[in-house]
Amino acid sequence: MTKDLTNQFFDINKFPTEEGMLVFPISMSRISNESQNAKKYWEYVNFINPSKVDKSKAESKVGVIFIYGDYLYLHSDEKASVLKRRYMDLVTTHRNSFGNLLKSDSHLINDGFSYKVWNQFYVDYGRFIYYFEELKKIYQKDKEFQKYIKEDFDNLDNKDLKLDDNQINFFLEEHLMLHLITKGQMKLENKFIDGREKWILMSYPGKPLKAHIYLHQKNFFKLDNPKNVYQDSWYDLEGKKLYDYKKIDLETVKL
Repeated sequence: MTKDLTNQFFDINKFPTEEGMLVFPISMSRISNESQNAKKYWEYVNFINPSKVDKSKAESKVGVIFIYGDYLYLHSDEKASVLKRRYMDLVTTHRNSFGNLLKSDSHLINDGFSYKVWNQFYVDYGRFIYYFEELKKIYQKDKEFQKYIKEDFDNLDNKDLKLDDNQINFFLEEHLMLHLITKGQMKLENKFIDGREKWILMSYPGKPLKAHIYLHQKNFFKLDNPKNVYQDSWYDLEGKKLYDYKKIDLETVKL
C-alpha cells in the first residue's frame, strides 16, 4: 500500500546526477534583510554545495542564477524614476557584495553564477505580455484563483499594502514569470551550464504562495517541461523543504 504523502514535505537528499540550474528570485522588499542579503545567500550556497551535489558523478553540475525583481515593483503609484534609482542601487550593491564573497572562496566556480534583472525576460520571451494579459482574464473569472490571491495577501507581513490593481498585477506577473521559468520557456544564461540544464529548481527563503501553487496545478497554458523533474516544485531555502505541487491539497495545507 502506497503511503499518502499529501501535504507532507521533506528536504532533498541529492540533486539529480545531471546538469541543472538553481533559480534565486530576489525580492526588492527583502533584498537587504537577513533572509535575502548577499551574506545569507552565501550561506545558502555553501549549504547546498556540497551537501546536495553528488560529487562522485562528473555530470552532477549546478549553476545558479539570481533574478532581481526590480521592474516587477513598478506595479506602484510611486514615481518610476524614484523607484528606478532605489532598485538600481539595491541590485548593484547585492550583486557586488555576493561577487566579492565569491572571489574569496576557491571551491566555487565564478562562471557558475549569473545575474539577471526582471525586464530582461520581457525581451527574451516575446509571448510574455500575451500570457500576462490572458492570465489577468483568467483571474477575473476564476473565483478560486481570486480566493488564493486574497489569502496570500492577508498573510503578508506588510499591513500598509492594499489589494488593489497594482498588487494583483504584481502577484500575477510574479507567479507567471516563475511558472514560465520552471516550464523551460525562459533562457537562463550561465557560462558554466551553458544551456545544458536538465532540471530547474525555484529556490526561495520561504514557502510558496497558494496562488502560485494553484497556477501550476491548473497549468492554464498547458506548458510542459518533461526533462525538468522540478517543473512543479519549490525549494524553501530557510525551511530546507521541497514542495511538490502535485502532492498539495490547497484546501487543507497549512502554509
